Amino acid sequence: MQGIALLVLLLSDHHPSHWEMSCDDWNEVRIEILSDEELGSDAHEYLIDYFRTKVPEEQCEPWQFGRK
Repeated sequence: MQGIALLVLLLSDHHPSHWEMSCDDWNEVRIEILSDEELGSDAHEYLIDYFRTKVPEEQCEPWQFGRK
């Protein structure tokens, strides 16, 4: 009975949309999204912005590649 109570407590306290990713993980996903040719530019922008909301770090910036 205590196992069921613990499970109910854990499930009621956890929502599947409450997850986070690191800035490095976001940058890797960002590159993967941008390189997916099957996605349109609106989908690229939406997905990148959505995943950025999952990064708790305020100072997370996109990686820069190539020459300046």
